[in-house]
Amino acid sequence: MRKNEYLALVAMEECAEIQQAISKALRFGFDDHHPARANETNEEQLLTEFYQLTAMMEELQKQGVIKGFTQDQIEDVKRKKIEKVYKYMDYSKEKALLEEK
Repeated sequence: MRKNEYLALVAMEECAEIQQAISKALRFGFDDHHPARANETNEEQLLTEFYQLTAMMEELQKQGVIKGFTQDQIEDVKRKKIEKVYKYMDYSKEKALLEEK
């Protein structure tokens, strides 16, 4: 395995850990915590995993594995994603599949 593959693999593992953290937060509450981690809420665990993924993405850029985006490109990607989420959220509401709250 090459260094770039190793770094990408660690980033992929962080993606899975974010999925798990979100699942636990939805099942047990963002303010709850794992019995073995009484000093860290599910919200804090989710944020930890997110920033660990961010660190890995930044490292992939630093090592030249990926080029990355400019700040303007990043903001554009974020804006478009939020617009799309709310567009389809409204559609789900219209179909009575999503509650207002």
